[in-house]
Amino acid sequence: MPPSDHLSSPPPPPPPPPLDYEGRISEEYNPETFRSGFVSIVGAPNMGKSTLLNKLLDEDLCITTPRPQTTRHAILAVLTSEEHETQLAFLDTPGVISKTRYKLQDTMMEAVQGSLHSSEVILVLTDVFSTVPFSEDDKILQKLKRTKQNIVVVVNKIDLLDKVTNFTASDADDDGGDALGTRTTSVPEAVAKWRSILPNAVAIIPISCKTGQNIPTLRKLLLAEPDVPAAFRSLGRPVPGTFRAGESTVTDEMARSLLPVSPPLYSFSTLTDRSERFFASEIIRAVLFGKFKKEVPYSCEVAVTGFTELEPGSKEKVRRLSASIMVERESQKGILVGKGGVMVKEVGVGSRKRLEEFFQERIHLDLSV
Repeated sequence: MPPSDHLSSPPPPPPPPPLDYEGRISEEYNPETFRSGFVSIVGAPNMGKSTLLNKLLDEDLCITTPRPQTTRHAILAVLTSEEHETQLAFLDTPGVISKTRYKLQDTMMEAVQGSLHSSEVILVLTDVFSTVPFSEDDKILQKLKRTKQNIVVVVNKIDLLDKVTNFTASDADDDGGDALGTRTTSVPEAVAKWRSILPNAVAIIPISCKTGQNIPTLRKLLLAEPDVPAAFRSLGRPVPGTFRAGESTVTDEMARSLLPVSPPLYSFSTLTDRSERFFASEIIRAVLFGKFKKEVPYSCEVAVTGFTELEPGSKEKVRRLSASIMVERESQKGILVGKGGVMVKEVGVGSRKRLEEFFQERIHLDLSV
């Protein structure tokens, strides 16, 4: 056969494989309507910030103890609603204190200020007694007063109103303190006070983190679910100051404007950016603070030194963890260990129980000081 006068065209190259990488958002969403952004939760120590975040997520992600100032890290948690085309990335910040006492507290307050700069929405969490951690010249308060970001004030602990006659100054957190006026003893007083402090707040919502009262309204506002005004009507007759001057509710349009139209920041299945090791250390630290109360200083830290991952189909049925409690002084070590090691053993037993509840697996914990 005579050679061809011309060469045939080469076959077209195969299409490139789809771009894929760890953390890639593969879910489909409408780029014209999907909204996402960061939400910072700020307030005085022991106001219930971590409990509020756990309630909004319906998950126990954050360390919660009766002891104030137990949140050291700005924990990122993610709440995604595909139905309402919204993704909220929450920052649970350390409690705000007006006068820092040591370097760790300085670093914690820097984390709070950093979260305010990066957030579209700021949840200011106080209580029905209007615990205010700021002084008039406080940098964080001045930032809140000047900011153009959306602020929602949340008044927690309304479940304590029936005990208000028994409230004394000793019930308040020693690190906070109300430098902006006297304490309040009712929801109307608390709402009026915070409206005067932050007049541009989108809404002031009374809640109970303990019972969950009114938290669905707050969640509906943040996710901009349909008929936000109905959610506010469910709270009863609005207290004067609940809404901004000249406004009688928060409309659906106002709720949707809290966050910008933006692609999702994280995969829809993401719940947090923290590792399992981090949560293991937080759980042990929570048990430690609960057991020793003020005998153990805040500077105590828990380091997870060993952490096995159970592979699917593995014959190993127990996740093995080893952790060390680190203290500042040798004298503190004796307190934590206890006579014959009884105290550290009790911390280990309590930690193992909570770790098994969190991971839904059997846990073997080797704990040392």
